[in-house]
Amino acid sequence: MDDLFEDAPSAAATALGASDNGSGANEPGLPYHAPQPPFKRLVVKATGPEDQPITVTGQTARTLLALVKAGAAGVTALEIASWAFRLSHYIMVLRHKHRLAIPMLWEAHEGGKHGRYVLCSAVTLLTIISD
Repeated sequence: MDDLFEDAPSAAATALGASDNGSGANEPGLPYHAPQPPFKRLVVKATGPEDQPITVTGQTARTLLALVKAGAAGVTALEIASWAFRLSHYIMVLRHKHRLAIPMLWEAHEGGKHGRYVLCSAVTLLTIISD
């Protein structure tokens, strides 16, 4: 007798329109939540010092692209504040995991000082893949 009710929805779920072929929230047979489209991903493949291969994704990849584009001028968190909320973390990943030389230079301004990150290692971009 217990096996008759294993797949059956509860009384409360039945009252809310659920059936055994989906939750019934959208319509019978469809899942409750609509599937989400896949998020966009950025992948950068490059070579670093001594032709070491570098593959970075996401915000770390955006940071590497920003550093390469800025050249000797470098970047600050304020200059790329629209997306680099954790710039120091992305720099740390590039420094420690990929062994890139990225010093921080202190710059004074009227409210105090901030750091400017400059890519000193030779990096050659090979491919940039954006979904």
